[in-house]
Amino acid sequence: MRFLFLVAICAVSFSAGAADRTAKVHALMDAQGYLAMWDQQLAAGKQHGRQEAQQLLDQMLTSLNPPPEFDAKFRGVMDEYMNALQSPWSAQDIVDVWADKYGSRFTDQELDGLLAYYTSPLGKKDVAATQAAMPEFMNHFTELYKPIMAKATQDYVQNLKRIVHDCACKKK
Repeated sequence: MRFLFLVAICAVSFSAGAADRTAKVHALMDAQGYLAMWDQQLAAGKQHGRQEAQQLLDQMLTSLNPPPEFDAKFRGVMDEYMNALQSPWSAQDIVDVWADKYGSRFTDQELDGLLAYYTSPLGKKDVAATQAAMPEFMNHFTELYKPIMAKATQDYVQNLKRIVHDCACKKK
């Protein structure tokens, strides 16, 4: 009976320790600004995807002259495409997985040290600087990539048109 009692106490202690550790890791993720960062990244990805889809649609429409009802259908299909590409995970879901994968690599003492740093004035400044720099950083490479994407899309559409022309295989 004493053995079962000791096992029960150990299990409760382990469970409380695991909950405390999980709370520490989540506090660290919060102090590091991961939730805000992933919210930012998901929004940027959504915006970038919409821009790419719009660019492809615009490219395709340059060779067409659809009446307004078909123009609306083209845009509706683009909206459906964008909805289908939406991430099923929230920023919180991503942070929870990151917390598990990241937190398992640190001891409790190390987590305490990281928490002390990221809740210190310097740590808070580090997080604020990272959050402020991230959109600028992403925009920098997005702008550099735009002409590459535009050229590749233009070539892709032209190649498709050429193949359609050469194929002469339109449905009748």
